[in-house]
Amino acid sequence: MLKPQDTLLLLKYWSMRRSGLHLSLRDLQESIGISASEASKGAKRLLAAKLLVERDKGLFAEQGALLEWLSYGVRYAYPVEKSGFGRGMPTAWNCNLVISEMLPPSPPIVWEQARGSAEGVYIKPIYSSVLLAASKDEQLYLVLALVDAIRMGKPRELSIARTLLERLVKET
Repeated sequence: MLKPQDTLLLLKYWSMRRSGLHLSLRDLQESIGISASEASKGAKRLLAAKLLVERDKGLFAEQGALLEWLSYGVRYAYPVEKSGFGRGMPTAWNCNLVISEMLPPSPPIVWEQARGSAEGVYIKPIYSSVLLAASKDEQLYLVLALVDAIRMGKPRELSIARTLLERLVKET
């Protein structure tokens, strides 16, 4: 059974491949705010689920499975929970990296962060260390914002978010 941190780990593997980075396990786990044992166990779960594949002594996100999981599975495994109002890091359609025809909701959708750049409705990210990971990796932030758009989207929003996500993942 996959855990929320596994999706974050999977997305970090995707981001690393996309940017050509090769991080040690220690650097990887520090960059997304999980322990070494969580990273190791998560990689094993992702390999068993065939979301990660091992090639050339490295682990890689399997593009088709990743896209299917993010587009259709995450929404049901980790439904959006609203948790208040205040300052935070914009996500979903309010993320400044998401370029689309969708008008961002007002008030914005944000992950709670005391020194965030926007004031809006809090939603809980898929895992507690998402803010740390997103603040260190722009591509990871973008894909996490699109995942939130999918997690909370209505049919038209879902369609647009899935299309953007597919373009982003297939650019790799």
